[in-house]
Amino acid sequence: MKRIIFPLALILLSFVWSSCGTIIGGSKYYASVVVKDHPNARISYHGLQRGIGTAIFKVQRNQANKFSFTVKEEGCSEQQFDYRSRSFRGWAFVGTLVTWTGYVAGVYIPWGATIDLIDGALWKPNAAENGVIKVDHKNYSYPVNYAGCSATK
Repeated sequence: MKRIIFPLALILLSFVWSSCGTIIGGSKYYASVVVKDHPNARISYHGLQRGIGTAIFKVQRNQANKFSFTVKEEGCSEQQFDYRSRSFRGWAFVGTLVTWTGYVAGVYIPWGATIDLIDGALWKPNAAENGVIKVDHKNYSYPVNYAGCSATK
């Protein structure tokens, strides 16, 4: 009997502590960085090299307005790219309110909205910001022009 109760409790808790925004989009998104005309340029994020010429890595959604990375090619100067705008995921918020609001002791409690706000799932990069391209709800592209080095090098 204990073998059944524990897994069922885990499944129940995953439903209670998850919400629409977290389930559909998650609290992170994938950032795909492509350095145009520089296939040998090193891409670093949080001080760690993540790729050469191209890189894909996870970024916290609530940090989309504080997203930055650097590009450096041997013999050239380093260049930092900063993105300072994010958008609210309104459809996720509405879905969360509709599907993950509980009624306890005569009070409506927005479980899902609370979880989504805490883990940042209600944010996304702002596709209107220069250099940000939305691929889908979980993937964003950042094609960059590396001015720290001439393309003919």
